[in-house]
Amino acid sequence: MSSSQQNAPALKEIFNQERLEHIAEQMHAVYPDFQRQAFLQLASQDLPQLSLMQRLARVSDSLHQVLDLDYATSLELLRQLAPRLNSRFVCIFLPHYVASYGLHDFELSMAALKYFTGFGSSEFAVRHFLRQDCQRTLAVLQEWATDSDEHVRRLASEGSRPRLPWSFRLEQLQADPQLAAPILERLRNDPSLYVRKSVANHLNDITKEHPQWVLERLEGWPLEQHHSAWIARHALRSLIKQGDRRALAIIGAGA
Repeated sequence: MSSSQQNAPALKEIFNQERLEHIAEQMHAVYPDFQRQAFLQLASQDLPQLSLMQRLARVSDSLHQVLDLDYATSLELLRQLAPRLNSRFVCIFLPHYVASYGLHDFELSMAALKYFTGFGSSEFAVRHFLRQDCQRTLAVLQEWATDSDEHVRRLASEGSRPRLPWSFRLEQLQADPQLAAPILERLRNDPSLYVRKSVANHLNDITKEHPQWVLERLEGWPLEQHHSAWIARHALRSLIKQGDRRALAIIGAGA
């Protein structure tokens, strides 16, 4: 390990005391009745012992406790807060708030996740809605797959990944990849590399349980299209490492 790696701050320090104070200051700016000290006391309790994701959740939960407002009102304040924050990763606590306190209001919450994903991805939060009502949420994600904003299109694919890192697995989508197939089809030639990486990772997830399904689908894609070919190559990386002949043939590396 290099000396620079040894001296680099832990990733969890994204949510350090200075960051908490920044969040409190900006929350007070959009809501003058916000109790900054009460928030800081709650959010910083045992901070050194908390992991990155625990700190993220702590911010969300502390805001909820201090605001003590109805969900719709709190959500509107958080919408105003989002563009005032200074880190995309930090902004993920906003979708976390939606997943924690908004499962009862599907339409309002989905609109909020779509908005927040432009500031910090809603990929973790939307999975709670998929787990609660998979079909209804997938219908919204299919609409998002045609959105003009690449962040929203990526969310449609990334949020529905069966095996998203740092999150729980979506067992329904693991069992039946056909459920999310319309999303992947709509994004198979997306002009955004940001989106294409997500589609490739989604398909690579599926190869863990359903390799033949992925192979058959990609064999039917118009691989003369550059963007589709790029996705196929990266989606098949696990099968290619295993020497799968069909995967190698799809990327033009077969014997």
